[in-house]
Amino acid sequence: MEYHNPFPQEQLSQVHQVQQRQKIQKIRQACDCCHARKIRCDGANPCANCRTTELMCTYLAVPKKKGPKGRRVGCPQNADAGKPAKRPKIVHEIPSNSGRRRENPPTVPPPEVPPPVVIDVEEPRFHPSRSISDELVKECVDAFFAHKFPIMPILDQEQTYALLPHLGESPEQYALITSICAVITLQPEILGPEPAFDHLINSFRRPTPEFFILETVRARQFFSYIDSPTLATVQTSFFLFAAFFCLGKDNSAWFYIREAMTVLQLLRLHEEDAYETIEDPLCATLNRRTFWLLFITERAYALQRHRPLTLQRTISLPSIAPGSEERILSGFIDLVSLFQNFDDDFISLWNLSATPSEEATSFQSLIQLQNILKYSIPNVAERTEIQQADLLISRQWLKTMVWQLSLSKRLLSSNPSTESMSFHYPVTIARDVVLVSRILSPKAFEANGVGILEKVFDIGCSLADVLTLHPNFMAGGGMEIGPRDYLMELVRVLGTASQGKHGMGSERFLRVLAGKADECLGVRMRGSLSESERSRCIEEIEDEDDEDEDEDGDVEEIVRSDARIRESFNTVTDWNGFGEMPYG
Repeated sequence: MEYHNPFPQEQLSQVHQVQQRQKIQKIRQACDCCHARKIRCDGANPCANCRTTELMCTYLAVPKKKGPKGRRVGCPQNADAGKPAKRPKIVHEIPSNSGRRRENPPTVPPPEVPPPVVIDVEEPRFHPSRSISDELVKECVDAFFAHKFPIMPILDQEQTYALLPHLGESPEQYALITSICAVITLQPEILGPEPAFDHLINSFRRPTPEFFILETVRARQFFSYIDSPTLATVQTSFFLFAAFFCLGKDNSAWFYIREAMTVLQLLRLHEEDAYETIEDPLCATLNRRTFWLLFITERAYALQRHRPLTLQRTISLPSIAPGSEERILSGFIDLVSLFQNFDDDFISLWNLSATPSEEATSFQSLIQLQNILKYSIPNVAERTEIQQADLLISRQWLKTMVWQLSLSKRLLSSNPSTESMSFHYPVTIARDVVLVSRILSPKAFEANGVGILEKVFDIGCSLADVLTLHPNFMAGGGMEIGPRDYLMELVRVLGTASQGKHGMGSERFLRVLAGKADECLGVRMRGSLSESERSRCIEEIEDEDDEDEDEDGDVEEIVRSDARIRESFNTVTDWNGFGEMPYG
């Protein structure tokens, strides 16, 4: 039986041609985000990847031309065209025996060489993103100097504002400013409300922190920041570390803090002799401050993530000159004094890499370190409120780290000679943290970002572990403030901070600490706090297995605890002597 094709041959040929064209169709240019992430882009606006990740889809990058860069000569027409032309041979007259002369043969003219074809390949020029407005950049810089500069005094305000109108001319300065914007946009509570978004023209949307990070990385492709590093290179890497730390991306954060320290060492800013060759006093001052900021940050991150140390105390501290920054610089040096005692010996013990001789001397050294922390920062009342929050919480957190190391080395005792070596020391630490949270405004905590909240989280976890293992520590009178109240107050601090748009990365800390509080206190709590009618308390978790009466009793207990804390701490308004509190 003969088979008849119902489709004409011409129609099948046309369908085949359409399919072939679809196969060979290529995307002329990927969007900026897909290009930076090195993934396939569909060329739409916005593309499918940006719609999925909710990123700003732009096509601002100028595609680079393929082939070798710079000026080059066109390919030769034949194999001999590129070689130098050979000189014609000249045959001299040779006398013969007959006396006649033989004439020279005709000379061969040189081959014609075609003129070289010169192709000018223009290097792609840097262009700032049109999604970042001048107003938003200035708003971020304003927020930095208002909220971040007291704890990161590494930029000069006058010089920074002078850079803003010329960011399109310098990709290095553009990268520095966009890295600052990435850090600031992670804390929308200090940046102000976002302008209204017009869906018709897709305008007035504030770029995400991830977009600013991509812009920083893109700008760095237009200059050699590794072979020709500057102080701006170090500072940009530091701000990228801060952004990734807030996003909870530890590998990227660790990479950029190490990059910042490596570039700093390439510039020899860890050597005191290098500062003698810097002619500009302001430049030398900013270099020195940047070193000590990395010194502090590296030690805090080493304790949080069990990392080794790189920088040591090899240069002098920044000098404090009378002026508008005198108060801020004094607080900055106070912060250095807190962390400078955590050297390689302590970090080796902390990372479980110490030698037997180092472990044998750890007991007395840990007691001495606790005493240093106890009587440090005596002039904290003279610092700014943002610095007070950073200094006081950092001090209590460092006490907790030393206590945790003492616990792991089995150096604690039920009858110690000093309170810092007792099992209940986290109760005292938590009480001091609660006092700080009641005296200082929430704005002071917000300005410090997720770093200070992680420290509160560590303190709360140590308290919860102690209360779980020693329930007798929670015993007390009906209206007497005790460890239960301290733990619930620490959860409240994390819950209040988690109400921001990005939550400053505190949601994960809140969930864990609230779960620990549920376990050791027997009170069901939800990890979201509000300034509602029932005071600043933690709301209950709805549980179908619990009866309504039990739930109401839990909430009433939390409200009573909150009222007791307020009544006790509302009268504490004097900071004098807080740096040497008698209870540690």
